Amino acid sequence: MPIFPEENDFLSLFECEPTLLDTTSKDLPFYYNKATYRFSNGTEDFIVRLSPSYGEVKIQVTQPISNRLLSILDLKRVGKFEITADKKERASVLLTVFNEDSQQMIEIDFKPYFKQIFKEHLTQ
Repeated sequence: MPIFPEENDFLSLFECEPTLLDTTSKDLPFYYNKATYRFSNGTEDFIVRLSPSYGEVKIQVTQPISNRLLSILDLKRVGKFEITADKKERASVLLTVFNEDSQQMIEIDFKPYFKQIFKEHLTQ
């Protein structure tokens, strides 16, 4: 079962309300829904789609002036989503994907500017 933060943690991190896929069921926990967050750090625009129960994370980054695509990260098996910084001037996360013989770690900074670092470690 993937480990993700609570809904309130994402509200604080992204500083916006999500658009939820299933809005008909008021009793559906956030963990089992699909949430889309749209926000900007002033330099880049972000679209973050989360499906915590499936371990799916998609992050799209564009430049607002030119609408130029900077990055798309589309992960289907995130085992752990950690918020490493959640401050007014700094926001970052660490995503971990566990494979049979390796562990992939993706560090992403949303503020003050976008930065992505991908590392893979062999576990055997």
